[in-house]
Amino acid sequence: MDLSLLKVLEKERVVEVLRRDKQLRTVEEDRIRRMKHDLQELQMKGAKTFGQQYGERKCACCQSPLGTMWNSGAVCRGCSHRICSVCRVGAMNWKCTVCHAYREVKIRSGEWFLEEKAKRFPLTTGLFIKVRLHTR
Repeated sequence: MDLSLLKVLEKERVVEVLRRDKQLRTVEEDRIRRMKHDLQELQMKGAKTFGQQYGERKCACCQSPLGTMWNSGAVCRGCSHRICSVCRVGAMNWKCTVCHAYREVKIRSGEWFLEEKAKRFPLTTGLFIKVRLHTR
């Protein structure tokens, strides 16, 4: 920024605002980094990965055995794995703890906005489409 046209007091205020903005950005980046780290820990703790096999009568998150009548587990609406009642989050449209944490990270970090923006406004790669006009 070119601050040469501003007075000394104005320059100090602008620099103060920029310094505060940098601090807030750092705090926000740390918060998002911690949330992503917590999500990774949840994913590692659970066995619900495609490469790792787990028993059908076990919870995909905590590996606790599921009963046949009581606590038989239900299918998560996010990942379609069988989840026990302890590993569920939400009342009506519940998800497992991992899917819920993944959703919270996307919402609070703003990743959902960037994904939607990329869907609506795809970047051009510099290739131009040639249109031929046929005249008879």
